[in-house]
Amino acid sequence: MGRIKEPKGIDFIVKSEPWSEKELKEFRGLMKKQKSQLSDEKRKALKKRVEKLYQSQS
Repeated sequence: MGRIKEPKGIDFIVKSEPWSEKELKEFRGLMKKQKSQLSDEKRKALKKRVEKLYQSQS
């Protein structure tokens, strides 16, 4: 099987750059807002899913 070449003008290598303090502050604010809008039922269901995920990784 031969190698597949990248099409011209397209780069498949992704280099992530660290977030600035301003971007982190905005992201954390958004996450805090979304979490505060969750109903109790959704919060409990999400917690169960996270716990189940952690247990399956152990």
